[in-house]
Amino acid sequence: MDFGVLGPLTVWRAGVPLELGTPKGRVLLAVLLCRLGRSVAGDALAEALWGEGQPKSAAKNVQTYVHRLRQHLGDSGRITREGQGYRLRVDRDELDAARFEDLAGVARAALAAGDLDQSRRLFDEALGLWRGPAFAGIADVPALTSEAARLDELRLGVLEERIDVGLRLGRHSELLGELTALTMEHPFRERMWAQLMLALYRCGRRADALLAYLQARDVLAEETGLEPGQKLRDLHQAILGEDPALDPAIATEERERRNATSARMLPPALGDFSGQQTELARIEAVLREDRAADEPAAVVTISGPGGVGKTALAVQAGHRLRSAYPDGQLFAALAGARTQPVAPATVLGRFLRALGVPATAVPDDPEERTDLYRGMLAERRILVVLDDAFDEEQLAPLLPASGTCGVIATGRVRLGGLGGAHRVELREMSEADSLAMLRNSSDDRLASATRAELSDLVRLCARLPLALRIVGSLVVSRPHWRLADLVSRLADEQHRLDALRYRDLEVRASFGLSYEGLRPEARRLFRLLGLLEAPDFPLWAAAAAVDTELRAAQELLDELVDVHLLDVTGTPKGQARYGFHDLIRAYARERAEVEEPAEARDEAVVRVLSALLALTDIADRDHMGQNMFQRDADRWQPARVEASLPPSVPRMELLDSERIPLVAGVRQAAELGRDELCWELAVGGHALFETERYFDDWQECYETAMGLAKAADNMRGRARLLISMAGLRYTRRRYGPAEEANTEAMGLFERIGDGRGYLEALSNAPFFLVPNGRLTEAITTGREAYERLNASGQAAAALHAYSQVGLAHLQAGRPEVAVEVLTEIVAGARKEGIRTLIARDTYWLGQAQLALGRHAEAEESFTELTAYARDVGSSGAFYTAHAWGCLHLARGEYADARRRLLEGVEVARALHDPMFETRVLIDLLDPRLYDRHDLRVAIGQGEHAVEVARGIDYPYLLAGVLERLARLRAAAGDDTAARHLADEAAAVRAKIR
Repeated sequence: MDFGVLGPLTVWRAGVPLELGTPKGRVLLAVLLCRLGRSVAGDALAEALWGEGQPKSAAKNVQTYVHRLRQHLGDSGRITREGQGYRLRVDRDELDAARFEDLAGVARAALAAGDLDQSRRLFDEALGLWRGPAFAGIADVPALTSEAARLDELRLGVLEERIDVGLRLGRHSELLGELTALTMEHPFRERMWAQLMLALYRCGRRADALLAYLQARDVLAEETGLEPGQKLRDLHQAILGEDPALDPAIATEERERRNATSARMLPPALGDFSGQQTELARIEAVLREDRAADEPAAVVTISGPGGVGKTALAVQAGHRLRSAYPDGQLFAALAGARTQPVAPATVLGRFLRALGVPATAVPDDPEERTDLYRGMLAERRILVVLDDAFDEEQLAPLLPASGTCGVIATGRVRLGGLGGAHRVELREMSEADSLAMLRNSSDDRLASATRAELSDLVRLCARLPLALRIVGSLVVSRPHWRLADLVSRLADEQHRLDALRYRDLEVRASFGLSYEGLRPEARRLFRLLGLLEAPDFPLWAAAAAVDTELRAAQELLDELVDVHLLDVTGTPKGQARYGFHDLIRAYARERAEVEEPAEARDEAVVRVLSALLALTDIADRDHMGQNMFQRDADRWQPARVEASLPPSVPRMELLDSERIPLVAGVRQAAELGRDELCWELAVGGHALFETERYFDDWQECYETAMGLAKAADNMRGRARLLISMAGLRYTRRRYGPAEEANTEAMGLFERIGDGRGYLEALSNAPFFLVPNGRLTEAITTGREAYERLNASGQAAAALHAYSQVGLAHLQAGRPEVAVEVLTEIVAGARKEGIRTLIARDTYWLGQAQLALGRHAEAEESFTELTAYARDVGSSGAFYTAHAWGCLHLARGEYADARRRLLEGVEVARALHDPMFETRVLIDLLDPRLYDRHDLRVAIGQGEHAVEVARGIDYPYLLAGVLERLARLRAAAGDDTAARHLADEAAAVRAKIR
């Protein structure tokens, strides 16, 4: 499969273009392609698709678009879910933009090696991939604008490079037509004007070359008010003076003469350099820009953790830029990560001697060395590569003052104090580049290994270039090892860093340099955070780990981020999250094992999990109006946790960001044997799991916590977990098993004399009784729970229990009573600020009002529902679609009714909720929505609805579906089938009591 963005977005399979669906589906694909194999957060995709006008169901809509895109691509494995985002699996050779950048890089390498013909051929091949402007037709989408502009700019830069090669090959005559057109199309690109002037001059058209300069000057003056740059003015003077250096042969001789006396200090480039092509292209684009001598030098900084390939990238870029800096390349290793960084004066001494200054003439004074160094670099095109900088102060004396020079500086710290610098931050390589790096090894076993074998090695090396290089060296130097043996050694997490060592290459030592440079407090935070099983964490987790104030924790986090021992993984909902690279996490745990007593390690983990428990309390109160069950385990500093949260974001949304850490926290609490903490964490996730339908996570937390609660004979924990399990079964529409779990919980609470727990279980009972058709019992139980909970001061829980009383009256055919009860509940929910209850019960209130023909009142209820739908998570989209569909149907607005009801069916199916689907299908089967020609379609839907309804134990809904299908059959003239269906519906209704 091939993907094309260099022109209109296109996908080909075996050379045949694929249909890509809707415009939003195309934008989704384009955004995923921009990240080239990296994960894109769901929030970022929603922002790309809708901007600020995101619908409340944006997250679910993104899932739908991803599903459709998978179908269009015909390869479900192409797009995978990773954490909170999605990743499109694309190799570099499958994407035309990546192939373009790679070909351009190879063309530059050929140019640097002196193979001009090969360089021109490769540049032509790269430019031949373009079919039009990048992302043509969708480039104005804000999420694509910068990438489209970057690619278009790269194309023009490569075009200029190809023309330079053509001029060096003496093809000035054949380039004239192209250059004339290009200068008209891009009148502000001075390099193109210079190329046109040079081509004209070399064709013997000196007057036309001078006229071209005047045209360029006039265009620039008229449109920008600026004079041409120094380089263009210098070329103009050279043409006026018929400078012999403009002759192709003389220019080449001059370059060769200067090269013979120039400093060439770059270390050898890696022969098997792989990956980082995007970063390499960015560096080259910046450092190939024409600058006048009186402008600042172009500076690129490369930062990242130890072992990520900063030096290799800088050296590779340096070699590829040799043709752009023919007067020399200076290189210095500054040892910034070591205890004694190299003094700038020492580096300047080496540079001056390399530039031809006799040792006896090198000044002793550091400032005089800097002045002499900058003077010698003025007007010369020299590249300075400064590796492993300690900070900006170390770099300052080493920076040239002339715009003709370029600088690449690497460091483990972010060199943010270098004004005007272009910053490149390195992370782990893509899987495709990691695989290529292993295959490029000189060992035949790696070159011929299966993808599965290499993928295991890549995964265990966490795609860190240093680790991959060590693995390649180990395989080459140990021919008696099988690849499976090496995989086995690396799979042992406790000793993985021991295995990643070959002679002077060692992952542990690389990380250790950064670690030892930290303050003691930052080292301790680093160690303790490494103990967490969570993939990432926010500020409050760091504060809890070391038991400190938020401000102090933030300073320590910033210190770790600055040296790339921690990454900022994102800022969802306005809250920064931090995470480790996998191998750095292993190093942090290793340091904790060595430097922290076992008790201190356990206490740190417990503090963080206790802080997470505090967040579940905060989210529950915000979401449900109050904490719905008794809390016994300790909480770490709830006020600090609350203070760290963004003020305007619903707390349940913030807890959603902790979903994976919450599940991991339940496991970790179980491993520590903390049964109270374990079950409270599991139960604390109940509302989140229910709202967002995280059923697998819910089940895992229940099983983990229940196993520990049973082992510890913790009966209260078992009972609370059974209530949670009842909720899971209810949400999965398994009403009988849900009631069994709830009844078992009531029995346990009775045995231990926990009246509050028993009352909580009692309040849940109506939720299971209503679906089972035991409406009278639901009303009696619901009223009892309502009164007892109110008497005990638990107003929110009382209202939740009472809501089922209103639903029971509605299903029993007493809509006027249902309206009274539900009106009381909604008023109470408003008073208590229980947004979830407002959303759910305005839905039922509106349905009861429709049953009484009160359309205007129902519209008011559904309007309020729409405002609060987001608070019931993914179910909110169903409630709103179904509610408005029912209102349109009641008003006789049949087209709108069908549209909204079909939307409800789509949402229900996306949620895999058979109860929701059955409920909306009952209304969609109303014969008024179909003419005689559509009846067969409606009957087919009805038969499907009956199948769905039979799969859940909900007599009221099954009876409703059977009755609607009977009416459709009768309308189609099939009286016998209609009669059988009506009889079955009556039999089902008879069971409802």
